[in-house]
This record gives sequence, structure tokens and C-alpha cells, in this order.
Amino acid sequence: MNGEPMTYRRADHGARILVVDDDPLARRSIRAMLERGHYNVEAAEGGLEALALLATYNPDLLLLDIQMPGMDGLEVCRRVRALPDGDLLPILFLTGDESPDIHAQAFQAKGDDFLRKPVLSGELIVRIRSLMRLKRLQAEVMAERDNLMDLQKQREQLFEFIVHDLKNPLSAIQMGLEILDARDEANPGSRTQLHRLRDTARSMGRMIENILDIGRAEQVGLELHRTCIPLTSWLPTLLKEVESQAHHRNHHLSWDCPADLEVEADQEFLGRLVLNLLDNALKYSPSGSSTRIEARLAEKGVRFEVRDQGRGIPEHLRGQIFEKFVRLEGKGHGTRSGSGLGLAFCQLVAEAHQGRIWVEENPPQGSVFVLEIPALTT
Repeated sequence: MNGEPMTYRRADHGARILVVDDDPLARRSIRAMLERGHYNVEAAEGGLEALALLATYNPDLLLLDIQMPGMDGLEVCRRVRALPDGDLLPILFLTGDESPDIHAQAFQAKGDDFLRKPVLSGELIVRIRSLMRLKRLQAEVMAERDNLMDLQKQREQLFEFIVHDLKNPLSAIQMGLEILDARDEANPGSRTQLHRLRDTARSMGRMIENILDIGRAEQVGLELHRTCIPLTSWLPTLLKEVESQAHHRNHHLSWDCPADLEVEADQEFLGRLVLNLLDNALKYSPSGSSTRIEARLAEKGVRFEVRDQGRGIPEHLRGQIFEKFVRLEGKGHGTRSGSGLGLAFCQLVAEAHQGRIWVEENPPQGSVFVLEIPALTT
């Protein structure tokens, strides 16, 4: 500090401004005003010349006369807005037009501000500073948005990598449990515990697959491999997968569908959908209750219903439970909350089949999860 006064430079000092006006006197006058305000100024006498200068001069603000021969300022503005990132360039209209609707036309063309001629130097500088400040704030907001989106993408990718890497050790655990379960020397008590561990591992496996498939679906959609599924032989195999879990909870499982009923669907995805619904039924239903799967012909396809005797879904939550990470906290009956992804996966599978899924009340107590899959049109 040598005693000299400190000087401060404005944030818009040296900003590039392109002045477009067909009147040479007006161009010189405005250039002089702006250069006194410490702006870098370039001028064009018409719309076509201004559009050609945009790429090379790269202005921070466009000062645009409305009434010009050939291409008027309104058309120049519309063409600028149609360019990549053209919405980010501040445009200040100048005009001597006294017509009452010219102001509305300027804003319909997506101009940012408007001044009538003759222009006062002080007012012009204030308007420019205001627009430049708004542009700077807009750029900061967009940069922050892009940064947040990048961070979110990195988090999702890291999450997917971690989940994917869990598959290998879980597969090894499942294989070991199957080997132990197949040994003859296992006593009944150990076998029961093995069944519980095996069911838990299977549930974890489905959870991992749900997470990975939800991530893929949000990026590129689910790729279906449709086959013809005979439901009378397929439904019992699904119930078999949760049989020991149901037995442990003293839970009765049953199913019903016409003998010749078939559905054209992706067997893996549809199976995991039904198993997710069965898992929920077992989780949120009291000991000694029952869950029933019913399938029948619908008006344009096949309708599945999974009926449980749990505590039910409050009506105001029935539209939300299919969203990611929405969970019902378990209260009573030994229930517990899940990951909040199982039903989101169910909705993705239903939509991938051009179908829909929803939940209804199951009087006197419980819920009915309904899935409708339309028949393929040929």
C-alpha cells in the first residue's frame, strides 16, 4: 500500500458488444457511448452482416435496431435464438418506431430488453450492466447444474459398479449354500437354517438384478426376450422359490388359472416381477395369513393378481409406491421395510411389456397387486 487510491474494475469491463444499426450516425453515437463505458465494440449495418460476425466476434451482448432494410431486427433476433446456445446471448432492442405493439413484437421475438430512440447514455449503460449481470448469473447457475448432473452421473456409475461387483461373491455364497443343502448328513435343524440363508441370498440376488436393470432401463430401456409361457406349469415353480420362506412364516401360498392359459412375455423379467410381489406379501403379512396368485384372460391380454392379507396400502400412497426409494415402514407383525426398488422394477417391467401395474384394496384386509399384459398384435 503506497498511498495510491485503489481502483476497482467492473465485472463487465471490456465486454464485447455488437451494435447493429443501418444508420451510420446512430452507430457512431452508440459506439462512442459504449467505448466511454469501457466496452469493446463492433458494429454492423444490417442483419446479414451481423449474423456473419457472430461466429468470429463472439459478442457478450447484441444491441439491435428493429427497423432495418432487408432483414429487420426482429428477424435477426429470431435467427440468433435458433442458433446453438443462441438463447444465452443477451439482446437489447433499440428503435425509433412509435407503434404501440412494437414492444410486444420485440419480446415475442425473444428479446431481453427494449429502449426507444433517442437513447440516453446513462440509461443505456445501466440496461447493459443489468443484462450482463443476468447473463453472468445464468452462466453460474448452468455451470452449477452441469456440475451437479456430472456428480449425479458419477454417483450412479459408482453405485452400479459396486452393485455389479457384489454379484460374484453372492453367486459363490449361493453355490456354497446349495452344495451344503444337498449333503445327506445335514440334520433337520441345519437344513432349516440353510433354507433361510438360501432364501435370503436369492432375495439379495433379485435386489441386485433389480438395481442394475433399473439403471439400464433409465438409460436405454429394458430389452425383452418374449417367449410363450404356459402359466399352469410356470406359476408353481415361482411359488416353489419362496416356499421355505413362507413355511418359516407360517404363510400359505396358492395359485389359480385356466388350464390352457399362456402369456407372451420375457420369462426372466416377469418371474422377478411376480417374485418381488410375493416377497412383499411375505414381508408385510402376519403369521398364519395367505397369499394367492390368480391369472386369467383380460379384455386384451392376461391379468395377474397377487392377493395378500397384510396391512394394506393407504389409498394416498398407492400411486407413489412404484416410485424409486419409496418405502412403507413396517409396524407390527414383524414386518420390515425394503429397499424401495422392488416395486419400481415391477413398474418398469410392466411398461416394457406395454402393460400396467397398480394396487387395490383386498377386503377385509390386505392388498391386491394387479398386472395386465396385453397380447402381442400380429
